[in-house]
Amino acid sequence: MSETALTPRPPRLPGPAVGIEKAAILLLTLGPDAAREVMKHLGEGEVRALSAAMARTRSIPRPEAAAVHEEAWRWLTSRSGFLVDGETFVRQLIQALAPTSRGAQEEAMRELARAKEGEGSPSLGAKLEGVSPAVIAKVLGTEHPQVIAMVLGHLVPRQAADVLNLLGEELHADVVRRISELKSVEPELLAEVGAVILGQVQSLGGAAATSSGKSGGGLGGTKLAADIMNLVDKAVESRVFSELDDSVPDVAEQIRNLMLTFEDLARLDNRGMQTLLKEVAREDLMLALKTASPTMQEKIFRNISARAAEILQEDMGTMGPVRLKDVEKAQANIITVARRLAEEQKIQLGGGGDDALV
Repeated sequence: MSETALTPRPPRLPGPAVGIEKAAILLLTLGPDAAREVMKHLGEGEVRALSAAMARTRSIPRPEAAAVHEEAWRWLTSRSGFLVDGETFVRQLIQALAPTSRGAQEEAMRELARAKEGEGSPSLGAKLEGVSPAVIAKVLGTEHPQVIAMVLGHLVPRQAADVLNLLGEELHADVVRRISELKSVEPELLAEVGAVILGQVQSLGGAAATSSGKSGGGLGGTKLAADIMNLVDKAVESRVFSELDDSVPDVAEQIRNLMLTFEDLARLDNRGMQTLLKEVAREDLMLALKTASPTMQEKIFRNISARAAEILQEDMGTMGPVRLKDVEKAQANIITVARRLAEEQKIQLGGGGDDALV
């Protein structure tokens, strides 16, 4: 090491700041968060020099700070524009705002994808809206599972579930897993795949939409996989989870945790709730209500007669303690009934609107 390197640098003399000292003053007055973000874009040597300049600074006269800020502002406002990567910035912001909530991150990412699609032509999901699931399944049946997952990830859950039901059994679990892992798709790749799929759909007589106010999810993720699994046939659900439990049990658990719950049924409309209650065994209903939220209880009591509600509450009061697993089994039985009714198109559990349940 040279003698020069060992010689301490003298403190800055009074007077206007120059060079790197201006940068140090700017970052010190902007605060640690802003400084940290700026440092990420600097080279190692620049960071070292700037850090040293900041460490040497003990006080900053107000006029000097104002002069540095004014100079920085003049430089910024004199430019005609700036090249920025807005999408990357938003992705980083989403991850920072919801670091512990995977579901919140996925939903925000899906909103970002929908916003990007809305900038140009209608989304792939919007173009396929109204196309028969049989036609889409026929087109996708020979595609790679990743392509199938990409397309289903852009459909509303009801349509995606109907397509999945019609695909070959060997594809079901693989496609669901890929949907749960699908985070984003490059716009260029999506446009290319979409053009091929739409061309094949139209060749089979499926009329793709040219414009629409609706769009599909625009992005996959565990929540979308759960939304789709809520709506598939029971045989498909059983097969998918059997395979996922063997190959990727953590993915299977994540999807199960986000699927339809007993409390979700409180979001049924009154007609749907009345239809459901007519099909539910009274014993299951009594047990299920043991741990139901006040909102769920009020929803159920409001959709049966006053006399029936009174008798039900009296019987629950004399029931005594019950095992939690019996309550959970009763609630699972009711969910099974709800899903059967949804498959029969007698109630609406989910679909293409903003008021979808799951």
